[in-house]
Amino acid sequence: MANPNTGRGFRARLHGRLWLLCLAACAVALGWQAWVMPRLLANLPPMPGMAPFWIAMLLSALLLGTSLFLLLRRLRPGRDDELAAQLRRQQQELQALAGRLIDLQETERRMLSRELHDDIGQAITAIKLGVMSIDGESAPVREEIVREVVGLADQTIAKLRDISMLLRPPQLDALGLEAALRWQSERLFRAAPAELELRLDALQDRADPAVELACFRIAQEALTNVLRHADARQVTLTLSRQEGGLMLHVLDDGRGVAPDRIDGLGLLTMRERAQLLGGHFDIETEPGAGTSVRAWLPLKPQAQ
Repeated sequence: MANPNTGRGFRARLHGRLWLLCLAACAVALGWQAWVMPRLLANLPPMPGMAPFWIAMLLSALLLGTSLFLLLRRLRPGRDDELAAQLRRQQQELQALAGRLIDLQETERRMLSRELHDDIGQAITAIKLGVMSIDGESAPVREEIVREVVGLADQTIAKLRDISMLLRPPQLDALGLEAALRWQSERLFRAAPAELELRLDALQDRADPAVELACFRIAQEALTNVLRHADARQVTLTLSRQEGGLMLHVLDDGRGVAPDRIDGLGLLTMRERAQLLGGHFDIETEPGAGTSVRAWLPLKPQAQ
């Protein structure tokens, strides 16, 4: 991920390289004058006075001037401006990504707030009213109220469990990445029209918790995108050990990703998750030809 504070670093390195190349050109010119020109002039017909010296100086000056011209043309201010423009574009992309991540975070918070208020809050209120209404009722009525309260309590517990799993699945910490991916995939595709095939290798050693979480979230986002947008008939989720890390591959035969959505928030988030840990993320898609999402993550996070 680009660092928005590296503009001066780019320019400093650019000017440093310019000076080094200029010194190299001067060394070449001096070498020409000290070694090549004497041997060249020795083979020329004799000339009066200082003519050989001035010829050597003229050729050396031409060589040095040509070298400096080519260097300045290669590293012209326009190239510096081009790098600065590229850096500004990267900064704008990072700012846009940060803004969209904040919007996504606020959307999730609103959803959780609505779930807690509308479902959990109303259920707890109904339980409270049911318990308060027991006094003064006959035994059959009390039994009916108790059954209703118990049913509401069970529904509330199930709802809280769903919210807890949405925030962080306990299977990931207790059983590992393979079990968490299997649970999440089967839960998402339980009533889906697409057929899901799981190819999850048994991992001998567990990866770092941050890597496992990133891999799980990337798979979750990729599978959710398939269900929402792909209209696929066959989906394959593969997890394997490759190149000393974890390779996650989600393949579908759906409609593909539209060109205007290739830089959408979901794909940017998956890419950032992988890159922040020192991994990489790739997507291959064509309209009507399905989508292939690959993410490679190291077993241990790598400093960026």
